[in-house]
Amino acid sequence: MYHSQARELLRASWTHLKHNVAPALQDQAELYEQTLVTINLLQMVEREMEHRPSHLKSQWSRLNAMQDIDLPLPSDWEEAVAALHIRNRELCHDIRAGRYEEPFMQEILFEHLLATTMEQLQVANPDYLQRRSEEAPD
Repeated sequence: MYHSQARELLRASWTHLKHNVAPALQDQAELYEQTLVTINLLQMVEREMEHRPSHLKSQWSRLNAMQDIDLPLPSDWEEAVAALHIRNRELCHDIRAGRYEEPFMQEILFEHLLATTMEQLQVANPDYLQRRSEEAPD
């Protein structure tokens, strides 16, 4: 199944739950809350499918820049995810080993971690990002 078709099915599922099922369950608090959680999870999966490829590429590129290498991203999705996991473990090792103690390296690390966190929030809680951007001073 193509990702766009899977996303359409996800959207149809959470839309049905949100507009047809949840309103019918409002007088059953526990089921209503469980339905809202399910809607949120389906929306997260949809956003993950939409954003994950670009987030993975961005994270890979930032790691290449931080490590001053030009390691190609594996073309196979599962291999790319596994390779990124390994690179993140190596980054943790480098942090513990003190590689990022110099102010310049701390700045590079902070920028990477901030960008990665923003990407994760774009999937997990985009409303939070929206509220924060509206609250941020100009």
